[in-house]
Amino acid sequence: MRVLVVGAGTMGHGIAEVCALAGHEVTLVDIKDEILEKAMQKIGWSLRKLSEKGKLKERVEDVLGRIKTTTNLAVGAKNADFVIEAVVENTDVKRDVFKVLDENCREDVILATNTSTIPITDIASATSRQDKVIGLHFFNPPTLIKLVEIIKGEKTSDETLMKTIEFAKSIGMDYVVVEKDVPGFLVNRINLRVFTEALRLVEEGYKPEEVDAAARYRLGLPMGVLEVVDFSGVDVVYYVMNEVVKRGVKIKPSKIIEEMVKEGKLGMKTGRGFYEYKGVYSRAKIPKSLAYKVNPLRLIAPAVNEAAWLIRNGIASKEDIDKAMMLGMNYPRGLLEMADDYGIDAIVKMLEARKNETGFEEYEVDPLLKEMVDANKLGKKSGEGFYKWNYEKVEFGPVIYEKRHNYAMITMNRPDKLNALNEDMWIGLNKAFLKAEEDKDVRAVVITGKGRAFCAGDDIAVMGSWRKFTDGKEFLEKVASPFIETLMRYTKPVISLVNGYAFGGGMELNLFFDIVIASEEASFAVPEGLIGALPPIASTLGVALLGRKLARYCLTGEQMDAEEAMRLGLVDVIVPADQLEIAGVEYADKVSRLAPLSAKAIKESMRALRETFRASLDVGMHEIIELIPTEDFKEGMTAFVQKRRARWRGE
Repeated sequence: MRVLVVGAGTMGHGIAEVCALAGHEVTLVDIKDEILEKAMQKIGWSLRKLSEKGKLKERVEDVLGRIKTTTNLAVGAKNADFVIEAVVENTDVKRDVFKVLDENCREDVILATNTSTIPITDIASATSRQDKVIGLHFFNPPTLIKLVEIIKGEKTSDETLMKTIEFAKSIGMDYVVVEKDVPGFLVNRINLRVFTEALRLVEEGYKPEEVDAAARYRLGLPMGVLEVVDFSGVDVVYYVMNEVVKRGVKIKPSKIIEEMVKEGKLGMKTGRGFYEYKGVYSRAKIPKSLAYKVNPLRLIAPAVNEAAWLIRNGIASKEDIDKAMMLGMNYPRGLLEMADDYGIDAIVKMLEARKNETGFEEYEVDPLLKEMVDANKLGKKSGEGFYKWNYEKVEFGPVIYEKRHNYAMITMNRPDKLNALNEDMWIGLNKAFLKAEEDKDVRAVVITGKGRAFCAGDDIAVMGSWRKFTDGKEFLEKVASPFIETLMRYTKPVISLVNGYAFGGGMELNLFFDIVIASEEASFAVPEGLIGALPPIASTLGVALLGRKLARYCLTGEQMDAEEAMRLGLVDVIVPADQLEIAGVEYADKVSRLAPLSAKAIKESMRALRETFRASLDVGMHEIIELIPTEDFKEGMTAFVQKRRARWRGE
């Protein structure tokens, strides 16, 4: 096929290279020979790089030989079988080009435009073949990003669409179809929502690094949002944003980006944008420690809202939206899959909060999202959102077990008793963990407590009922020990979400878990010694794993906040309270990416380490049994109930 590419700028010469690599004969047109010469030099450089990397199956010269250049558009159009226009983003210029193409191309030739902002229908109106004009939007650089958006104008025929799809396939491109000619099409329309929210966060006082840390390390994007703005060009983003606003898209433009354009801070190409750059291309330094300063829902909720609008208005399918964001923007998974992970209710809650805070119409929740929440289509947490997921809910007494497709969420549900561990709780936890262990679909387990506590420890009412040695011995052996044994040999990663108090047994359970995420409001303690008992796991396995510093808390009963617990090694990550569950979802996703056998092998290695301290743990469990018949234990229980200081006798 003979392909005519009009415009030899960054996109034009990249498109020409892609077509030539696919075996097509290409004519590249521009207004000056110097521009064409530079374009061919850049294509040659790119091809040599591909050859050095072993990605070119033929000689560089052979590919270059398939590209001819000319400054005469009319002559170039005479023999074209397919045309791609990639000139400057100016409606009048593009209409002039299409008029010439229409007059000189054969009647059956499709005229495609690479515009990212101008309506296809406006461009097509300059021709007498509006049914054969279509949008074919490539992404920069076309040699690396194997996706095109195919956009139908008002009069684009189905035949033109099908032929354009076949052409896209012929040059090795995947594609998404945009059924209606809307401003920003698909990817840029969604991108602008993300960019706008990132800019607003900076306006609110957040540092660019804090915004981008959330994007990189939590959403898993290859670049921070503001990094992408710098890479694309601050002025380019500003221009595109203004264009879609002119065409009726509800976005209140950021003042920051306008000021940056005036000051010449245009990103990488000027060496300074949101970050400073040295050389042609360099990456911004974004510390991982800043990842929890910004809630990632701030960034994606407006994008999901926009995606819902696209679906509801028949512009793009949910599958094409996710494909476009993965292939076009290198998202680790689809935007709508992310929404299902976090929960559609969480997305809606964020949008409503932003609407209340700003009054901006653009945060108005799309009716599709409202309908989904009303129908309990919340994503993985209900079994259906934008997609369907495996879901199961079982209650084991005060323990709620939910299978959320590829992970289990286990919730201790005695909020009025601060999720204290009574007989039903111990047994329920064991049953829930065993159920997750036996399910091959479950790759990780997340555990948390309902209400203002994770777990306040063993139920004092239960401990107070022990009158003799055998009472406590029987409880520990038949009720508590089975769950401890389950945790000792557990083969799946366990993520703990500590939302409040984690005292006594509640804190000790976390010593068996693999990743402990605490809210900023979390509080930890092992105060058993203050009631005449002892923390059997913390004083043995805990001291062995975390070191002597834990002994201080065992011997004093002092509370520690999340920061202290993190320094001690008990807590791995601290997050704002409103981000606790979504942080757990993020880590469940990260853990689930591991090969199942690798995760199992890691857990087995950890089990073997814990087993080396088995004798010590057994001593701790025996010691608590020995304390039950003592006068001090009885006094401790009584003093706790009477809310007074115990009077110890050492008997």
